[in-house]
Amino acid sequence: MSWSGDPVWLADVLRGEGLRVVEFPDWQERGHGDFGNIWGVVCHHTGGSNTPPSEIAYGIPSLDGPLSQLHLARDGTVTVVALGVAWHAGAGAWPGLPEDNANWHTIGIEAANNGTEGWSPAQYDAYVRCCSAIIRRLGYSADRVIGHKEWAGPKQGKWDPGGLDMDRFRADIQRRLDTQENLMAALSETEQRELLDAVRRMHFELTYPFESRVADSRNRDTMAGYVLNSDAADYRNEQRLRALEVKVDRILEVLGKAAA
Repeated sequence: MSWSGDPVWLADVLRGEGLRVVEFPDWQERGHGDFGNIWGVVCHHTGGSNTPPSEIAYGIPSLDGPLSQLHLARDGTVTVVALGVAWHAGAGAWPGLPEDNANWHTIGIEAANNGTEGWSPAQYDAYVRCCSAIIRRLGYSADRVIGHKEWAGPKQGKWDPGGLDMDRFRADIQRRLDTQENLMAALSETEQRELLDAVRRMHFELTYPFESRVADSRNRDTMAGYVLNSDAADYRNEQRLRALEVKVDRILEVLGKAAA
């Protein structure tokens, strides 16, 4: 199942992979033009540990954004920053891709990393999930995932994503693809749709910022946020109750001595 045109499904398939997804404002209107046939994914590191999604969306002084379609934070949060073509690949070559023209045929992922600090388990797992979700939607295997260093190393001297063994990375992606494929193959089409719908509903309920039901409150938070806030409030109330019990015991002790 190949795909031609802009990947309008990006945010949905990433959520379906269990990722924490943020949609950057107006991401669906951002791009340097429309995609042709999408061949696969090019992986990058940003060069800085704390590069924000806004830099990928708006660009840098020497290059207009978007600089990739996705931004991957150190904690595994994925921000969808653009729908159309992004300036991320530049000059290069790879079998199956038109020379010096990967931007129009690949989805770029910019991971916030300086290239030498290593990859946290959360970020690495999210990187694998990102690529798996996209490649599965395109109907390909993990060999359609390449590093910027593989595409642009000879022509531009690029070395990103630094510290990432691309062969091992592709193997981990393929392992996830195979596992999911075997799981889905055991289900009927109806069961597959029901499972995906259930995952989407669960993700929505866990990540959507619901309004508070307290009168005059403007607070919005996820279900998990409300549960954690409730737990914190219970703990504080328990501490206050214990302090109050100590005070009452002291008062009773004083009154007892006075009565004696």
